[in-house]
Amino acid sequence: MQKIIINADDFGLSEAINYGIIKALSEGIASSTLLMPNLPTAAHAVKLAAQLPDLFIGQHTNFLLGKPCADAALLPSMVDSDGNFHRSSYYRTQKRNFVYEEVRIETIAQMERFKSLLGYYPQHIDCHAIGDETVDQVFYDLAQEYHIHTTLKYSGDKIWPSLPGYIETGALIEVNGLSFINEGTHVHHFLDDAFNLLNQDKNKVIEMHFDVGFLDQFILDNSSLTYPRCRELDTLCDPRVAQWFTDNQFELISFGDLKR
Repeated sequence: MQKIIINADDFGLSEAINYGIIKALSEGIASSTLLMPNLPTAAHAVKLAAQLPDLFIGQHTNFLLGKPCADAALLPSMVDSDGNFHRSSYYRTQKRNFVYEEVRIETIAQMERFKSLLGYYPQHIDCHAIGDETVDQVFYDLAQEYHIHTTLKYSGDKIWPSLPGYIETGALIEVNGLSFINEGTHVHHFLDDAFNLLNQDKNKVIEMHFDVGFLDQFILDNSSLTYPRCRELDTLCDPRVAQWFTDNQFELISFGDLKR
């Protein structure tokens, strides 16, 4: 069977997002989620997750919103004069690069915050929204040091050595980064196999990321992605999508299942 991870990103972003992610996990096909540990509503997310005791939660390391977990004075290139992370437009318009030591300090600080919330270090880490090859290098180094898994997104055609002890992943599909989806994923995108899921290497795990959730004022004020989150949630919870996965013999797994 083709193994696939259906991940709900941004757990902890807001209360409305948290409720939506729990719905996608309990009523839909989402099979794991990734927590943004530095945000105030991360604790709310962890509280909700208690109703799903077998849920895999990894770390969605966030360098773009809110305050860092590390001392802001140690992150001069990553924060503004108020000690808040620079927003995504800062990196997009000014073409700024990340600094290895700063990324490392903050990633570890978020891992420590994750541990304080959940009682253990994350077993998988990735990066929220924007990164570069420096971020990938930090994550790869930390994955080896902490014996955990990571997803590397920002290195173009560079081939990283496989992480020992983990099943290799293949296609990485971040849905809202696809040009043909302007309003979120619809049911027909699955039924028509718009993601080309039926033609992937069955020896490798497919990794798909969705931004699902309800909306609240925090999202409307702080995220460029709003209404498509509701569409994503509705689609992942549609029984026709679940049936398509069953009919085509997909096995839904989490990042925790990648460990050999």
